Amino acid sequence: MIFLKRLWAILWKPSPLALGTLLIVGFGGAFIFFLLFHFGFMTATNKMEICISCHEMSAVYKEYQESIHYTNRTGVRATCADCHVPHGKDIGDYIDKFIAKAKVGTKDIYHHLMGTYPTTEKFETVRYRLAQGILEEMRHRDSKECRFCHNFEAMNLEKQEKSAVNKHKRAMEKGDKTCVDCHSGIAHKLPDEPESSDGKTE
Repeated sequence: MIFLKRLWAILWKPSPLALGTLLIVGFGGAFIFFLLFHFGFMTATNKMEICISCHEMSAVYKEYQESIHYTNRTGVRATCADCHVPHGKDIGDYIDKFIAKAKVGTKDIYHHLMGTYPTTEKFETVRYRLAQGILEEMRHRDSKECRFCHNFEAMNLEKQEKSAVNKHKRAMEKGDKTCVDCHSGIAHKLPDEPESSDGKTE
């Protein structure tokens, strides 16, 4: 009891020692919270089992299982988070990752709990719009998630088809295209653009 009283007096006494103690305790607590948040939430929710646990993902998961990102000759598998969750080494990447997680928590989980897309058929009616939103997010980050596995420097252009060589060279030189401008519908089918009432695509 005496110890607690002394500690309380030190913490509240206006002295450099009290200020230093508060700073150490504050930074220590913040660091522990960050570790728990990062490894307990941010990392755990990147697991594929979490991503495919909702019925809305059943159809897209089957498509992914038939893609080269799931099974290939090299045995390298790109998971949901590898493509859909921002990751990197700088603070901007971490902020983007946090925003993406918050968006899933507030939007995707909300629609799942509310039963907005109870069937695959209902989900397909909005899939084009949802896909365009994801592609725009990828363009905004200049396909950075793609570039964690694929990069121009590692490409052997001699083993590519002529059209691919020309397009990759142009992209390297001009920088006017990003990966998903040409390579979309790889892990999942690219939804058709819906028709308007006059029979034309919107």
